[in-house]
Amino acid sequence: MEFSIFGILAVVLELFRPLLLPIGLVVAADLLLFGAVIGRHRRLNLRAGVRTSLIIGAVAAAATAFYLPAWTGADLSQLSSMIDYAGIIGGAIGVGVAIGLLSYPPVQLLMRRPA
Repeated sequence: MEFSIFGILAVVLELFRPLLLPIGLVVAADLLLFGAVIGRHRRLNLRAGVRTSLIIGAVAAAATAFYLPAWTGADLSQLSSMIDYAGIIGGAIGVGVAIGLLSYPPVQLLMRRPA
């Protein structure tokens, strides 16, 4: 296979193909919950829900930054260059943002004001 954009996309698709259905189901459930949040926006405490989701995302990012080297089979002593640290920090930020966004609708529905 030659190194072209289509060759790279084919390899990435083969890597993520087993994960596409579970990710799609999680995104669909999250969109349904987000629809419920939009429908009940008058009874929701928006500021507290956003703050809690940000905290959950930050905790997930910090945990990912500490555990990502172990998940890849590396030690902290093997991180030697700025590229290694940038990869760990970038992965942690990505996981933190994803977890924060996915946690917003359920957190918002749990933090609604009493009727």
